[in-house]
Amino acid sequence: MIDITFEINGRKVDPRKIGDALERAVYDSVIKQITQKVGNIRDPKTGKRPKIKVKGRNLDNLSYEISGSEELIEKVKQKLK
Repeated sequence: MIDITFEINGRKVDPRKIGDALERAVYDSVIKQITQKVGNIRDPKTGKRPKIKVKGRNLDNLSYEISGSEELIEKVKQKLK
């Protein structure tokens, strides 16, 4: 499983603990889309999966922060375009 975290307004958010059903559905959708696009990507040398932090001021303005080797990060960026 790839490591996907969320940070909204500098605060880490756990999608499983969000009270608003609509917000939770949006977070779940983002996780599903990212997992479908990059869930099978691994670093060819180490076999490690990427770590992805989804950040933004709100749900309408999200960006990705990807951790891993340069090659792994590039592969993930290509898939997330």
